Formats: sequence, C-alpha cells, structure tokens
Amino acid sequence: SPHVLSAQVDDFVRHQEFVEGRYGRQASKPWYENALYSVEIGGDDINFGLPLGGGHVINVTIPAVIQGLADGIQKLYAHGARHVVLYNMPRADCSPNYLQSFQQYPAGTFHYDKDGCIVEIAQIISYFNTNIQRLTEELTQKYQGLTVYYFDWFAANTYVLENMKEFGFTNSLQSCCGGGGKFNCDGEGLCGCAPLNQTNAVYTVCKDPSKYFTFDGIHYTEHFYEIMSEYIMAGEYITPKVKLEMGC
Repeated sequence: SPHVLSAQVDDFVRHQEFVEGRYGRQASKPWYENALYSVEIGGDDINFGLPLGGGHVINVTIPAVIQGLADGIQKLYAHGARHVVLYNMPRADCSPNYLQSFQQYPAGTFHYDKDGCIVEIAQIISYFNTNIQRLTEELTQKYQGLTVYYFDWFAANTYVLENMKEFGFTNSLQSCCGGGGKFNCDGEGLCGCAPLNQTNAVYTVCKDPSKYFTFDGIHYTEHFYEIMSEYIMAGEYITPKVKLEMGC
C-alpha cells in the first residue's frame, strides 16, 4: 500500500532534500529541528487484521506497527526531527462500523460496556496503546535531544463520549451518513459503512453532522476533530505536558 508509514517518511525526506537544495542546508536546518512532527498510524492495520482473530492482531499486527513507528521516527530523527507527537488509537470499539459488523456473531460472543461499546475491541486497543506509550518513552531515552509527546486520544475520546451533551453531541453510536439499521450502517459502499465500494448505492446524510461522533461509521466528524485539536493545542492529554498555542 502507498499509505504505509515508511513510504510517507520517504516522501517527507525527499521533500526535505528539495527544500535544502533550494534554500541551503544550514538555512533550512532550524525549520526541521524546531518543527513538531505529528505521527499517527495503526488503526487500519488493526481493522484489517481483526478478521484473522484477536490473537493475530496482538502477536503479529501490533508488533509490526510498533516496529514501523520506531523505524519511521528513527529516520525522521536522522533528518533533523527533535519534537514528535505520537497519537494512540481512539475509541474504535464504539464505531458504528464495528458495532454493525459484530451483529453477525451469536449473542454472548462479545460484550458491551456501559457506553454501548465492544469490550473485546477496547481491550485490543488498550494493548496497542500501552505499546505506543512505551515506545514514546523508549525513543526519548534512546535518541539524544529527541522528545516524543504522547497524545492519549483514547482518554480524550472517552471523556467526550461520557460527557457528549456538554459538547453538543446527541449521537455517539450511529453513523451520520449510512444505510439505516440500528447503527445506520446497513448496506455496502462509501457511506454504507462496509468496505465495498458500490458507486450506484444511495445513502442518506444526517441534517446536522456536528451532533454525531462519526460521519461514515469509521471516520469522525469535523466537530469531533475540532474538539480533539483543541485538546492538543492546549496540551491536554499530552505527556510530557506542552502547550502549542504560541507556536501556532
């Protein structure tokens, strides 16, 4: 896939080399050393690994993602990166896509928590996030002058989920755009929440996406991302603590 982290890092390095060639290495060096590198990946790896079983995700997928992150950040460091914010995985256990897909399994195969999210998925995500947090500490210790900030997206997502009326949300478990059903994810195609792309399918879009957590059952709405961005800018749910408003 062209979206793998190593390809993205390589693209960044090629662009950096172009900039250095145009403005000079010494002139452009501070731009890269003072920049904040935002790194987040792994959600789709887990999504596509789950049909092979939770054991496969834990023993094969997650170690591969963690190693890919370690290698990618090492290469960024070699090209001047000194400040990296690394995101963990948010509450995919509450996504309409998962909730709809898991309806195929017999009752008792999985369990719901008090927010209506899938416990077994949350456990896998928590395991992944523990490894992400450990990686941030290891990288900071390993590379002199490098600081890796850990954004606890999962915790921020949980707070908003459990206090959603405070943020203007009315729906956390249904897709804004979908094909109907309990989670508005019946059907296939773009907004059908299933992976198939049926271009002739028709789905409805909710009147006010800002009241929903997810737009298409997988990706979040603009309103949700705005709240997460505000947390990041204010340095909330970030370790070590850092405020970014002045830098922007």
